Amino acid sequence: MGVLLINIRQQGENERVSELRESETRSLLKTLSLDVVCSVTYTIKEISVATYIGSGQTENALECVRAFEPEEAVINTFISPRQEKNLEDRLGIPVSDREAVILSIFFQNAHSREARLQIEKAEAEYLRPRLQNREANLSQQRGGVRGAKGEGERKIELERRLIDQRIRSLDREIKEVQAVRKTKRKERENTGIFSFALTGYTNAGKSTILNALTNAGVLAEDKLFATLDTTTRALKLPNSQKVLLSDTVGFISELPEVLIEAFSSTLEEALSADSVIIVADASHPDAYGCLKKTKETLSELGALDKVRILVINKTDDIYDEIAYAALRREPYIIVETSMKEGKGIKELLKAMADVTDESFMDITVRAPIDSDIISRLSKDGTIRTIDYGDTELTVTARIRKELAGKYRK
Repeated sequence: MGVLLINIRQQGENERVSELRESETRSLLKTLSLDVVCSVTYTIKEISVATYIGSGQTENALECVRAFEPEEAVINTFISPRQEKNLEDRLGIPVSDREAVILSIFFQNAHSREARLQIEKAEAEYLRPRLQNREANLSQQRGGVRGAKGEGERKIELERRLIDQRIRSLDREIKEVQAVRKTKRKERENTGIFSFALTGYTNAGKSTILNALTNAGVLAEDKLFATLDTTTRALKLPNSQKVLLSDTVGFISELPEVLIEAFSSTLEEALSADSVIIVADASHPDAYGCLKKTKETLSELGALDKVRILVINKTDDIYDEIAYAALRREPYIIVETSMKEGKGIKELLKAMADVTDESFMDITVRAPIDSDIISRLSKDGTIRTIDYGDTELTVTARIRKELAGKYRK
């Protein structure tokens, strides 16, 4: 399906920033299998209340529509329902903004029940103020941004009353699913097992790294937001420490607020982890800018202080040597990897082992043979050795430092 891409550049904005935003939008559209048949860039001096872009720019866009006959227009910024409707009336084709594009990608890639519920709620909240403008075509469109869900999608009712009822119902279902996940996470935390969370910009390679370390079998594609569902797997590090590793949804610049709220519970995995691993994409044209966005998001989540390791991935295809050098100067344990070439896996495992060494210690405990010491130590850590005597046994175990006091007499 062909689309007209309308790029917006704010007056005085750096040209490189504008170009990167356009490139990112093109990647988003590619993820939806949409072809850009015509692209225009407009510098906005003053936002039009009616159409966001000016009247002359709107007329220019209409000329592109007549010349290239795109089936839809995408504007790479956020616009109001009124502006969207007015643009559609003047261009004669459906218009979608950046939020609609990202919503469609999220819906397309959500697989777990929780993710699909979250996206359905986010989409309902996005569509609600647009119902008055869309009643004629919402249920009929297929293909493109708005119809990316396919024929099997659940049609959202057009009346606001029914949408409000559905949103309330979705809220209840989401809370139930989240309660179950919180219980499971609490159970993991009670085991005393150290946990890592992989975070980073979308398409940085987090899922590929998780697969390489754990054989998790998580979908890993060269597409934005290929992973939305948090996946957690166990693995053993070179120091024999058992840990959990979680993959999390990727970040992106100007992520719609409705999606940040929708996936706040998923992002809690980064908050609950003992240590956070940031994955940076060395092949990205703005690799360091992506890292800054990731750190800003982690800071908002209250998890930035948990970052110990920075993985510079895709070093087989470094785009910007200056940005690459800046990444290497970050105050973390730096691990350079190339999943394509199979490089850096041992180094990453070693770095993770070093992080756990700071939090664990080996202890030796003597107790009567009929005591419950083995089960207690197994719950709090990892048993190393057990030596049985006539009346007592000696157990060596590796546990968290803060738990060691429980076993000291």
